[in-house]
Amino acid sequence: MRQKLLVAAGAVLVFLLTAGVIVLRRARTEHPPVSPIIPRVDAPSSDADDVQAGSL
Repeated sequence: MRQKLLVAAGAVLVFLLTAGVIVLRRARTEHPPVSPIIPRVDAPSSDADDVQAGSL
């Protein structure tokens, strides 16, 4: 009788641990992909550049 109780308690424990792992994995937020290349800025824009470009 005692072995059946231990087996049942073990099965419940395994079930709870498995359910906890599944819930935690689904609740985890995914980070957006990060580009390995850093965009390069050649020169900052100035007011003179904006006047020469005209209105877009």
